[in-house]
Amino acid sequence: MRVVITGGAGYLGQCLARGILRRGALRTHKHGETKVSSIVLADRAAPTRWHHEEVQEKTKLMIGDVGDAAFVDSLLADATDVSIFHMGAVMSGDGERDFDGCIRTNLHGTINVLEAARRAPGRPKVVYASAGATLGAGAPTDWVTSQDVVGDFSRATPHTTYGATKACGELLLADYSRRGFLDGRGLRLPTICVRAGAPNAATTGCFSSVVRETLAGRDTVLPIAPDIIHAVAGTQNCVNGLIDLHDAPNADDVLGFDRTVFLPACPVTLDELHAATVAACAPEDRKKLGRVSYAVDEALSAAVGSFPSRIDSTRAEALGLAPAAPPAALVREYCETFPGDLAVGVNANDETTVAEDDDDVAVAVVTGGGSGIGRAVAIRLARGGWAGGRRVRVVIAGRRAKALEETKALCGPDADVVCVPTDVTRERDVTRLFARSKRCDLLFNNAGVNVGPTSVEAMSLSDWRWVVGTNLDAAFHVAREAFKLMTTHGGGRIVNNGSVSAAAPRPGSVAYTASKHAVTGLTKSLALDGRPFDIAAGQIDFGNVVSAISDGMATGMPQADGSVRPEARMEASDAADAVFYMASLPLSANVLQMTVMASKMPLVGRG
Repeated sequence: MRVVITGGAGYLGQCLARGILRRGALRTHKHGETKVSSIVLADRAAPTRWHHEEVQEKTKLMIGDVGDAAFVDSLLADATDVSIFHMGAVMSGDGERDFDGCIRTNLHGTINVLEAARRAPGRPKVVYASAGATLGAGAPTDWVTSQDVVGDFSRATPHTTYGATKACGELLLADYSRRGFLDGRGLRLPTICVRAGAPNAATTGCFSSVVRETLAGRDTVLPIAPDIIHAVAGTQNCVNGLIDLHDAPNADDVLGFDRTVFLPACPVTLDELHAATVAACAPEDRKKLGRVSYAVDEALSAAVGSFPSRIDSTRAEALGLAPAAPPAALVREYCETFPGDLAVGVNANDETTVAEDDDDVAVAVVTGGGSGIGRAVAIRLARGGWAGGRRVRVVIAGRRAKALEETKALCGPDADVVCVPTDVTRERDVTRLFARSKRCDLLFNNAGVNVGPTSVEAMSLSDWRWVVGTNLDAAFHVAREAFKLMTTHGGGRIVNNGSVSAAAPRPGSVAYTASKHAVTGLTKSLALDGRPFDIAAGQIDFGNVVSAISDGMATGMPQADGSVRPEARMEASDAADAVFYMASLPLSANVLQMTVMASKMPLVGRG
């Protein structure tokens, strides 16, 4: 079997070749798994650097332009069984500078690849590397914004020539597949980091530079603001995703006529990647790290900030593609793969566990610990006094590493607090959180989101999925993993963050109300199923606690009579005292459901 990788001399092309070499075989239509006999790397020029020695030794490099149909035909000459990974493209920045070159390579080159595959025997597989640039965001008239969840269901509205050519490629891939000319499978790639070697022409290359240059001891100036959220995926996630998409036996059943899926991605900031980079460095070598500074290009920063960062990868995951890795894992992967590019030693501390399996230590896990109620609860629990005289360790989880570190600092210098950046909507993140925690005596299952007041007929499915996915699905994932640990350590307590809205909804709160109403059922089931294991489960229905979610209450909230009025709020520290009370109870006693609210909020009589 011959594998052809266009753009194969580039960083991702070489990494893909290495991944295929290590697997040794790919799945074909005819024979199941077929041994790969040769890999052809096609590109316009030889690599400026061979990133992996085995790729240089075990592949064939062919120099040419995919915009030349004769060159593309030569890549498949005499092949009776072939798979094509079409990675070759003019990237975003270069595409804006050279329209004609972008059209020739990205559009005509893709047509040449599809036509060559069409003429090849046996309906070959073509895996097409597309991009999130097919979706445009940032203009006032755009239908998609940075706050939206995007996915395979999102309509292509590119703002760049690069994005437009990629969108055309997706449509052609689908049509050639529909007609049976080939078996096309497309993967929309987010920003890939950490890329080794020289920066590419992508406008978001700084998401690799902040790690790569810093670990190499080189100072770097970043043009995008440190708190801009952007979706990224790791090199290994990308390589595995491309190969797994090629090999997926049920692609026709899942994909149908829409042949392109989003690679699962993780939303991160430059600040978070820098924090993960510093943490990965051996403490004694941190003085050798390159310095990071910012010279923010406001236009570029605004453009990147306008990109949607929440991606629904349901179909990709149905095909077996793995969830994205968090920032710390991205940095570790780079350190392990390219140790020769580092000017520093790697932190030898094993990050797989943060709590020893010791009955003298009571471990509390707090999700959503970077702000609001979660932060207040972490601070209160870190002071101890709830674990019957045992030492206390608090593991705080949340998406923003910087916010978690701020919570840790507020807990005080003597507190035993560990930060684990976690996106609770991703099952792998949640599994990793509890694998690192080792044990869990107390869970405050707190992470939650909401959208502004929206009536039922105006509620988008993407907003519904975001709220329910975070408030309910993620709450289940977190509770499940805590439950597993508690069954092996003599029990524990789960405290879910409910809401008074579950029983007395506000106008325009259908997604939030439904999710919190479902949490009540989750709590009762946990309490019932936990009885044989001494696991006590309860919830606190909070009302009007000071937090980012409740900021609008100070200025005015819709009332049942149609008016809009400010509402009283209670301090997050008071909410934390309620969690502390429940945590202090023996496991023989349980508060199944408690309401804690601002005394003067207009709840009684609502709904």
